[in-house]
Amino acid sequence: MPTTVVVHTATPNPLRSWLAPQAAIRNLWTHRELTLQLAYREVINRYRASWLGLAWTALTPLVLLAIYTFVFAVVFKTRWGDSPDESKAVFALTMFAGMLVFNLFAEVSNRAPRLILDQPNYVKRVVFPLEILIVATVLAAVFNFLVGAGVWVLGWVVIMQTAPPVTLLWLPVVLAPVCLITAGLAWALAAVGVFVRDISHAVVLATQVLFFATPIFYSLERIPAPYRGLMHINPLTHAVVNARRVMMAGQAPDPGYLAISLAFAAVLGLAGYAFFMRSKRTFADVI
Repeated sequence: MPTTVVVHTATPNPLRSWLAPQAAIRNLWTHRELTLQLAYREVINRYRASWLGLAWTALTPLVLLAIYTFVFAVVFKTRWGDSPDESKAVFALTMFAGMLVFNLFAEVSNRAPRLILDQPNYVKRVVFPLEILIVATVLAAVFNFLVGAGVWVLGWVVIMQTAPPVTLLWLPVVLAPVCLITAGLAWALAAVGVFVRDISHAVVLATQVLFFATPIFYSLERIPAPYRGLMHINPLTHAVVNARRVMMAGQAPDPGYLAISLAFAAVLGLAGYAFFMRSKRTFADVI
């Protein structure tokens, strides 16, 4: 009598199994030392062979700031407030605060689609936690943000002849939802990028569109009322507004904006993580 051989194939964990926040936090916390090592290497390797080294972290946003300030404050004569006496230096500081927040998001998002593709050695290692590559990239972007924030503080002291507002201490709270949103979107883009290579071009284009749809070089109040509601759909709008409140106006973050941002960030972050974890078992078959 012939023997029937039953082959048991491993069934992937259902998506809902990765949607437990405690399990996600526990997993990422377990690999915290390796994540910090990868973030450190990310920062060092980026500028290792250049003459100016880490100075590029501050120089790049300063050059962009000078260009945008000239275009909007000099050519188009844009003012942030209604005062005709507003200086171009104050306009530059205000715009720089928004650029810092947006650049953190854009730096990670533009790299995310190719983040796994560019690390084939890690993909082939079964035990390597690929999900921490996203966290390490976000941490490297946060480092660049801190360097830019230091430049902003120096500019404030020179221009305003006073110390920055004490509400600047709220900045980590303002950045928390930005980091969660960025990580969640990056996890999803990194997973999709393994299978759809063209997505990297679409992401760069979408990031450029989002730059002009975020109140970076204009205030939210200058948007016509019928369109202002659309601006609030963009989660970066809330982050930029709150960043300017704590950096420029000496005010605490808007509690409504902060609550909405945190809620959306938590959902998007966990959903992106779950999608990545559900997809990563097939990465080695594609790369």
